[in-house]
Amino acid sequence: MIFRGSIMKYTIRAMWYMVKAYFASKWMLFKSRKMAQDERRMYVYQFLRRWCPGLFKACGTRVIYHGLENMPDQGGVLYVGNHQSIFDIIAMLSIMEFPTAFVNKKELDHVFFLGALMRGIDCVSIDREDLRQSLSAIKTASERLKEGMNMVIFPEGTRSKNGQMGEFKKGSIRAATNIGGKIVPFRITSEIRDILENNKGLHIIPQEVHVYIGKPIDTGAMTRQEQKDLAEEIPQIVAALS
Repeated sequence: MIFRGSIMKYTIRAMWYMVKAYFASKWMLFKSRKMAQDERRMYVYQFLRRWCPGLFKACGTRVIYHGLENMPDQGGVLYVGNHQSIFDIIAMLSIMEFPTAFVNKKELDHVFFLGALMRGIDCVSIDREDLRQSLSAIKTASERLKEGMNMVIFPEGTRSKNGQMGEFKKGSIRAATNIGGKIVPFRITSEIRDILENNKGLHIIPQEVHVYIGKPIDTGAMTRQEQKDLAEEIPQIVAALS
């Protein structure tokens, strides 16, 4: 049982941590403004790798990762998984050993604090109402993969409202299949929603969250039909991870 006093303690700790992270990020982004693109991207990524794990600690939350040995020892991998919470981004960045960006809905570009950091690591924004722009965004994501960056995509397109996995958008793995790249599926348990989203007001409640990483799927030798079949099967692959 989590007592009210503990909830207040972790809420204050998390808010204080975010205040410190905000001002640290402002200084970091200021220093990176004249860097070359690749240098800036690495600089912002390294900042996030330092700060992301600490946020869970400030929230009193333990994140347990299963299957870390399945993560390839090189970049250029598309990670595909379910979307439960804004904390999903923090959970994935906390374990990435190579520069990583996200394929995200364009609305995130304008979110206070987060938007500037997402742009800093060269995330790819998708306008779900514009098919031509969406295809262009997927092409850009493919190019990032070829450059050796990891990309993370949440094919549901938005966070779950009830903890259940929604329908995956068509074409969600195309960034990898276009170039014969590798795909790593992952699943994040619904407890991550209970840290913040499921609570009234800005209350932080500590949780134990599990993240399951599946074995990599190499699409390089697949036929076009096998790639299409994989696109249909990927929701079941993600849902079955345990």
